[in-house]
Amino acid sequence: MWHLTSTGAPGALQDAGAGVLPRSSAVTTIDGRALPGSRSLLGGAANVSGRFIALEGTDGVGKTSLARHLADIDYDTAVARLAAHLPTEACAGSFAFVSRRQISTTSTYAATLMEHLSTMLWRSGDAPDLSDAFWVSLQAAWFTAHTETVVGPLLDAGFDVIVDGWLYKFFAKLLLQGFTEPDLAVIFDRVRMPDAVMLLQADAGAVYDRRQDFRPAELGMHASYGDLDDLGRDTFVDYQTKTAVNLQAFAERHGWHTAELDPDEPIPATARRLAPIMAALRTPLEPVSIAVTTRNGEAAR
Repeated sequence: MWHLTSTGAPGALQDAGAGVLPRSSAVTTIDGRALPGSRSLLGGAANVSGRFIALEGTDGVGKTSLARHLADIDYDTAVARLAAHLPTEACAGSFAFVSRRQISTTSTYAATLMEHLSTMLWRSGDAPDLSDAFWVSLQAAWFTAHTETVVGPLLDAGFDVIVDGWLYKFFAKLLLQGFTEPDLAVIFDRVRMPDAVMLLQADAGAVYDRRQDFRPAELGMHASYGDLDDLGRDTFVDYQTKTAVNLQAFAERHGWHTAELDPDEPIPATARRLAPIMAALRTPLEPVSIAVTTRNGEAAR
């Protein structure tokens, strides 16, 4: 069974990061060239940037696969449109998938530095030798660069952007490891936060059984579960379940939409069910009521 619930108005501008992080107002450029102005709303309303939407959830729940299916274009296509100096109308209304691990192609200087950060964060193996404080600093540097030279230029040009996770899963884990929200608010102060978030939920045991090839950090290496040899399915389920509790608390506080997923349902089918909600989240209108059906054709409860 597939369910979708909401604790906020689908079309309203959600303060998705309220109480955690402020929104950055950094100016974005492509190799030093200022970007075109933001898109205009129909009816002559004031200009607004594109909508920034994040799929959040625990490790392995399907954020990347779903974000790819929900988007209209990929990052490279969006950047190519910017580089071609196309009119704002060619950008506004497009829905671009941008990986949270995407290295900038709008700034060669940022790309060089992000390559090093990417290697340290995701391509250097796993070991408990360095404390959480080290990894938090790297993540803050990464997402600041991502904000300023990856998602920022697209949003400022009028693209709607969907990312496969942002800071919230990381925050949910850090809260289990002794950090506080005020700590994180200071460290990640310059990171742009999403306009809207959808939380994806699934049974942690089913997620592990489907994939199994999780990194030690995803199995709970930094959360005092013992030596590396002690990590496995049991620690994954416990760690991810506790992380999910914190994510659910964020969802309730900030009015996120939540979707309970069936790990056995094909990604394209799930994406079709999420599409109406994504369309509403991309349109900052007055609150509307949205009905989503399950695979049996019944209204989701």
